[in-house]
Amino acid sequence: MDQFGTLELSWAQGITGTEAHYIDNDVVCYQCGKNVKFLSVNGKEQTFGFKGEGQGPIAVHEINKHFAVAEHCLNPKIFIFDYNGFKDVAVLTGGAQLEFQIIAFSASEYFASISGIPDFELVLWKYRTGERLASVQLSSISPTSIGFNPANWRQICVTTSNEITIWQTEQSHDIYLLESQKIKLPAEDPSLADEMKDDMQSRSSTRASRYTVEMPKAAIAGLVGEMAEKLDEIQDPIDRVKPVSHTWATNGDIYIGCKGGQLVKVDGDQFRAKVLYYPPPPPSLASSGPPSAHKSRSDVQASQSGVTTDRSKSNLHDTPSSIPSARLEDISFDQPKSAVLAGSLNAIGYHKKGLFAAGEDGIIRNIDLQHEELQVTEERTIGAPITSICFSRTYTHLVAFSPRGGLYLYAVENPEDMRCMKHVHPGNFIGLSPLAACSDVCVSCKEDGVLQAWNIKKGNLLSRLYLDIEATVIACSPFCQFAVVGSKSGYLVFVDYNSVENPRIIHSIRLFSGPVSHLTFEEDGQFFFVASDTEHVLVVDGHPSKKFEILGYTVVRGNIEALSSYTSGKDIQVVVTTNQKKADDKKPGANELTVFTITPQLLRNIHVSYSSLRHDFKDEFINRMDLHLVVPSYSVALGEGNRIYTISQATKKICSVALPEVKPKRINGPDSYLGPEHEVPGHQLPGGAVALSPHKKWLASFGPDGSVMFRATGSVENGLFVYDNDDQIGDTNDRFVKITPHEFRHGGVRFAAFSEDCHYVFTSGYDEILTCYKWNFTATGQSKVKTAVEVAKARKMRLLKPQTEENTALKEWQDWTSPRCKSRTASAFEKQEKERIQTKKQQAIDDDEIFQTPTPVPGPDATWLEEQELTANLDESVQYKILKKDIRMQLRDIRKQIQKMIASNEELPNIEKLGRHEFDLDMDEQTKLQAEGDAEVMRVKENIEFENLAKIYLREMIKKECWDQMKVKGRSLLSFNSSLEVSNFPMREISQAVLEQLKIAVVRRRMEVNEALVRKQEVEIGLKALPSFFSVKSITTIADLDDDQNEGEEDDDKTEKPSTTGSLGAQYGGGNDLFYSQFELHTREQKITQIILLQDAIHRIKTAFNTEFSEVFQKKEQEMAKIKDKNKRIKKIMEDLDLQEPMVVPELCAAEKPEMLLTVKDSEVKVEKYMTPEQRKKFEEQKKVEEERRLRERVDNARERALEMMMGGVLEVKKEDELKKDIPKPQFMLNKNESEWTEEEQKLFKEYEKKVKDLQEEREKYRKQLETELRKLQAMICDGMAGFDDTLNQLFLRKIKIMMVIYQEELKINRLRFSLLLEEELEVRQLELNRLLTHKRQMKHLAYEAYTESKKNVDNFRDEYDILTAEDKVLDKSFKREFPDVSATMLDHLARLFRKRPRGQKYKSAEPLESTENPFVDRPSTAKQMAHANKVLEAALVEMDKESNMPEGLDLSTWQRFCKYRRDKIYSEQLVKSKALVLAEMNAFLQKRQDEDESLKNEMDNLIEDIKTLKDDKQRFILNLEVQLLLKQGQVEIEMTKFVPDYRSSVLLHRSVVEELNGTIKQLGESKITSMVESKDFRKGIIQLEWEHKRMLMQVADLQNKMKDIQFMKVTREIQAFLNEDDYDQKKAQEITTLENTIVMLKKHHEKNLEEKKKILKELNKMTYQKQNNNSGLSMQLQDINVSVHERVHIDEVNAEKRKDTGAEKRYQEIVQRRKLVDLAKAQAQEVAVLRAEVERLRMRTFPALVQVEH
Repeated sequence: MDQFGTLELSWAQGITGTEAHYIDNDVVCYQCGKNVKFLSVNGKEQTFGFKGEGQGPIAVHEINKHFAVAEHCLNPKIFIFDYNGFKDVAVLTGGAQLEFQIIAFSASEYFASISGIPDFELVLWKYRTGERLASVQLSSISPTSIGFNPANWRQICVTTSNEITIWQTEQSHDIYLLESQKIKLPAEDPSLADEMKDDMQSRSSTRASRYTVEMPKAAIAGLVGEMAEKLDEIQDPIDRVKPVSHTWATNGDIYIGCKGGQLVKVDGDQFRAKVLYYPPPPPSLASSGPPSAHKSRSDVQASQSGVTTDRSKSNLHDTPSSIPSARLEDISFDQPKSAVLAGSLNAIGYHKKGLFAAGEDGIIRNIDLQHEELQVTEERTIGAPITSICFSRTYTHLVAFSPRGGLYLYAVENPEDMRCMKHVHPGNFIGLSPLAACSDVCVSCKEDGVLQAWNIKKGNLLSRLYLDIEATVIACSPFCQFAVVGSKSGYLVFVDYNSVENPRIIHSIRLFSGPVSHLTFEEDGQFFFVASDTEHVLVVDGHPSKKFEILGYTVVRGNIEALSSYTSGKDIQVVVTTNQKKADDKKPGANELTVFTITPQLLRNIHVSYSSLRHDFKDEFINRMDLHLVVPSYSVALGEGNRIYTISQATKKICSVALPEVKPKRINGPDSYLGPEHEVPGHQLPGGAVALSPHKKWLASFGPDGSVMFRATGSVENGLFVYDNDDQIGDTNDRFVKITPHEFRHGGVRFAAFSEDCHYVFTSGYDEILTCYKWNFTATGQSKVKTAVEVAKARKMRLLKPQTEENTALKEWQDWTSPRCKSRTASAFEKQEKERIQTKKQQAIDDDEIFQTPTPVPGPDATWLEEQELTANLDESVQYKILKKDIRMQLRDIRKQIQKMIASNEELPNIEKLGRHEFDLDMDEQTKLQAEGDAEVMRVKENIEFENLAKIYLREMIKKECWDQMKVKGRSLLSFNSSLEVSNFPMREISQAVLEQLKIAVVRRRMEVNEALVRKQEVEIGLKALPSFFSVKSITTIADLDDDQNEGEEDDDKTEKPSTTGSLGAQYGGGNDLFYSQFELHTREQKITQIILLQDAIHRIKTAFNTEFSEVFQKKEQEMAKIKDKNKRIKKIMEDLDLQEPMVVPELCAAEKPEMLLTVKDSEVKVEKYMTPEQRKKFEEQKKVEEERRLRERVDNARERALEMMMGGVLEVKKEDELKKDIPKPQFMLNKNESEWTEEEQKLFKEYEKKVKDLQEEREKYRKQLETELRKLQAMICDGMAGFDDTLNQLFLRKIKIMMVIYQEELKINRLRFSLLLEEELEVRQLELNRLLTHKRQMKHLAYEAYTESKKNVDNFRDEYDILTAEDKVLDKSFKREFPDVSATMLDHLARLFRKRPRGQKYKSAEPLESTENPFVDRPSTAKQMAHANKVLEAALVEMDKESNMPEGLDLSTWQRFCKYRRDKIYSEQLVKSKALVLAEMNAFLQKRQDEDESLKNEMDNLIEDIKTLKDDKQRFILNLEVQLLLKQGQVEIEMTKFVPDYRSSVLLHRSVVEELNGTIKQLGESKITSMVESKDFRKGIIQLEWEHKRMLMQVADLQNKMKDIQFMKVTREIQAFLNEDDYDQKKAQEITTLENTIVMLKKHHEKNLEEKKKILKELNKMTYQKQNNNSGLSMQLQDINVSVHERVHIDEVNAEKRKDTGAEKRYQEIVQRRKLVDLAKAQAQEVAVLRAEVERLRMRTFPALVQVEH
């Protein structure tokens, strides 16, 4: 078909990429799929179709109006085009192997590109010539932005997500070099410091050695090379900012926008980053208020027109004001105000007014950079995330680019003038279809239900309509102005397009519960066919006048894959392909095919063709054929000649399959299987679809590979392929046209469609791009396309009349509201209705009535199929109403009868009762439920079996690792009487490899020991031959730390002491003569051997302890056996004594006997064991056999019977058995009374009593013996358990010591391993330093070569410069010789003109606006400056060469010759100046290379010094060993303040030094004590004298006090008597005798009085008794008297008022006065008595009066 012509891109719609660029002052370009779209400010669009392979990034040179597009393929190229005419400028090749990640233009003639996988290379180009200037390798992290410094093309900034790199381009004439300057990113969190210090101590900080080796982290990690250099970056714990955008400032600074919303500034001189702004934390949901929704109508209109008000300055943390949204018809005014948060600086740009920034929040901000605190001066909202912003050339306008919204024009000076340049609705296209009778309009639909009408020729958007559905398919009627859209929820939406600018929804109907997947019109549009994913294919009338009636449907098998139709005359043939989807087939092809035909006869009497009331067609009426496809295929297209076209799933070829004319006799017969008759090459990837043109002559195929192939159907039919061993080797007639409008990386082509006249082709993919291609026909193509045009015209003329009628009917339809996708769940009303029906049903059953289910009503969300189902059911109910009623009555009778049977069954005995399931008549349902139950049981059983299997596997793995592989199983020993527990050491079997290592180490060590011994003997023999003055002095070692200070004692034992060995292993079975001394472990092999020997020592120590443990364990078992034997006797004694005391029954627990854990006892299982019927039957049989055996043994047992008859059932007569027997009573005691006994019987009775008494005494005696034995046995058990507990306690103490020893040995092993690790680190560090040294040498070699080459170039260029300078001077000198024919005066005048030079002018922009808004206008590019200078110079020369400046009298020819000579001179000077600049640049380059060479040399010297230092450290580390010492507590005299003491400032001394020092200290202490004692004694004497003096003074004071007491003492009569009587004691004795006699007499008198009183008391008691009797009589009288008194009182009270008072008050006053006088007399008498007593006391106080002695 390529002879017909080619397809040229007409237009494209959509946006891809993330950037837009100004290519002219009013033109913006952006990517549109593989194409580049140019959009003018006035709305004019232009599309450039890129012919390259793949879709790569683009870049724009705004000054030169060039744009570059990169390919995305193998060995991609970069194509550079001129915007004016799209002419090729250059092609850059060799910059990448697979892809370009990002590209950029400089402000001059340079270009930069960064490639992707696998090279990741930055390349600098001179793009006009395509010359590759320099390149450098980058990291594999994708760049986020790249940009040249607009004022200096030599600086390039590249940002990635974790670094900022500034590349400086250095130039030496035609040599270019890129030098990098990496900028360290600041922390993302402002609270974190930029540099974190490592708080961890050095690993050698706790070591006693004063020589510590500090190693870098890379050496510790064992890294060498590139990873060692990146280790610090990898281990950086700080979350740093993530750059996403950048912009250059005029002073060379760089502003970086970060992902988290931070704004970073990079100093262009110092190359340091500083965070200018940190975003505030996001506001909480609780604090965020509701969005504002109170906008006026005028505000809405203003927003829609893009006009907003300005905003005053605000801080960055303030919330900005909202302005118009992105999409004018989708403006949201309810958005909350937002601050500058994360994602708000994804796009930034530098301007004179400040920094413009935009991002994900859709807000454009102008940030003022002039203040210390950044402020937002302007804000405008577009409502869609912004990915890039760009300024126009004059910096008066800014374009914000949003892939989800479009392009927005922002006027910098007039922000209110912001408007949407182009709105793009996001989302993929799901289809496109041309409108009927409108060859220049097509309608597309997106996934979210947006319909867009396009002008086919121009690509303009004519209208947009939002359906508010999830659309799946679209089709336009071929003869009427409407479109049909299918949705995911099963709706069909009909849209009227009579007015293309104002489409409207006219109808909506729900057909399926699932999505509408297939929709196609037949050629004339009379009908269209709709299908979902499964089964049903509906035929719908396409006439609006018939209300889009659904004619019927047919059901196909499987899932519907594709649907196609073909109109042949008046018959419409439909083909449906289906598949039986498999679970493992992700993208199955169709393997079945159904063909049916809609004929006029069917439509005339359509109701006859229905097989039921559900409107399903009968197969014979639609001529249905069910066929099979031999090759599974994708898509289908039905064409002329009863032939279909499809794509093979296996070979991906396009196949032509002929349909049979006659229906096959059998569905699975050989005639029903269809295979491809012809095949042509298809697409490269599986999948895709085919489509036929409207005139059915052209076939289009498209697929995931992104290409669309066009063929004539004849080429498919006539294509002949020759195959040889399944390889295609040639074809004849297959000619096709192929375009690639979409990228396979994005999913390829989704659909392709033809225009009505076949002049245009539409495609869309999964990249949200819609493209339109126009045929550029050749002469042959023009003739071929006439067929399509004629077919379109013929159809249009044929349908003109019905089209007008139907369009008129279509206009009469009312507007339909937008359909809503409602939920399929039952509503509350439906649930309530179901409950009501269920209640009525139950009530009818209870009332024994016939219940009739109410007629179902379709719900508001019912599909058409469901409605037809309900209608059919309703008709069937009416038709079979009587029959249903009879059946219900029969069922009611049966139910009654069964209920009676159930009731009678309940009354029967249990043995006669039937099970409830026996009354279940629905055996099918019962079988079904039983099967479901069995299936569920099997499922649960399988799950349990799998879980058990997993647990069994886990158990086996644990048992294998922790039990089977253990040579010594881990177990514990528990104490009897305490919670003490001692465990052994579990030990594995030593592997053969370990044994081999141990064997080698032992043999090697023995050889070393023997060799050392022989060498020592040789040395001793040599020493004996030396003179006596060469005798070797004994060397004192640290082993003397444990020597006792016994003088004269010699120790001949040469073994090391525990203090130097560092452990007590030798005392616990871990000793070995082959151990190295800790002071000999210098080499790596010695340390490894020592580790092996120490591990063997630990093994022997553990083995020795395990042996002791086993012995103690055996003791416990023996003790438990003894306790069990004693318990048997104790149990027997308790039974004899009838006691219930607890017994000690020790048992081994699981910790002591872990084998118990591997065996599950029946008692541990808490649930009943499940037994299968077979197991249960076998168990019952065994139980029955056992029972029968027991019965047989009971019936006849000769042994037991003989034992019972002969010996009473026992073999041995025991004493306790005899004592248990009672003495039998005599017979007479049972038959006679005691009074009837005879004398003989009485004697027998007495003998009986004696025997009973003797038996009781014997029993009591035996009981006491048993009790004694019981206590003894219990005491023995307690003693045995206590003894074992003591043994276990000793074992526990020993284990503690053994564990201490093991830890000591393990500590030595760990220290040795640490030293080995440090040696490895030293080796790694040495390798790294050697690598660095080698690398620096290579760099030095390259630097020297570069220096040599640069110097050579400089010398050559200097020679050229000198030549030019000399030639310039020659022009000066030869000036006069050039004009010999001129007079001297004229020659002087010409010389002055010759020396005159045009005045230099400063660069000025040609555009006046640029000088005011463009921040870089004062810093033009070098090329621009040079062009401007050349232009100014040329203009000045032209001015100088004018004839008006010619001196008078000079010939014109001479003047022209002079002007030419002067011009040559000026050009020569300009060339010399430019060469001088180049020479200066080359000298600077040379100096830089020389500095680099010197720097590398210095670095090499430093590395050599580091290597030397490292070797010294390594040697010092090997010689200065770290030893482990075992010292007593008093021998460690440092401060134990930390868990790990710091020994760095400690010193290890010999104990003799300490003891000598202690002796000196002790001697000095004793002398000090002696002097202190003397001083104490002298001080004691002084204190004693002072004390004596104080004592005497106190005695004097005491005596004086006594004297005063004597003087003031009262002399009583007793004292006078004592003083007067000579024998005072005798007098006192006489008085005492007299008193005693008096007491005796008084006692006698008291006793006499007591007797008399007793007599009186007795008489008084008698009188009391008499008085009581009298009182009782008086009491009786008193009651009578009281009655009389009360009566008289009552009478007196009645008569009281009649009596008058006769002096009672007067008598009362006299009594009161007398009482007062008596009280006064008593008080005065008491005062007189008191006064008398006081007088007597005073008199006695001064009697007798003694004179005080004065002294």
